[in-house]
Amino acid sequence: MSESIEELKKKIKIQNDIIKGYEKVLRLNEQELENADEIIRMYETIIQYSGQELKNVKEAFDATSIVTNLSRDELITAMNRIKELELTNKKLREESLKFQS
Repeated sequence: MSESIEELKKKIKIQNDIIKGYEKVLRLNEQELENADEIIRMYETIIQYSGQELKNVKEAFDATSIVTNLSRDELITAMNRIKELELTNKKLREESLKFQS
């Protein structure tokens, strides 16, 4: 015939236990999602920071490159000027030797 009240109470208890288990799993899943969101935000922050660092490094490299090129150009100009002065001195010595003779 129909089930006894005790059997129905047992079934209700089992169903309540199952529901509590599902609720617990749901809370754990929600916590995992929150953790995943936090991890994603952290990675986004790291990526943003890394991008800025990369930009800063590139700017520093570009600045160093410009300074190096300027220094190189200045050195070449100075070396050319020294050669000109040495050539002028050599000519002046030759002229002075002509007058001494």
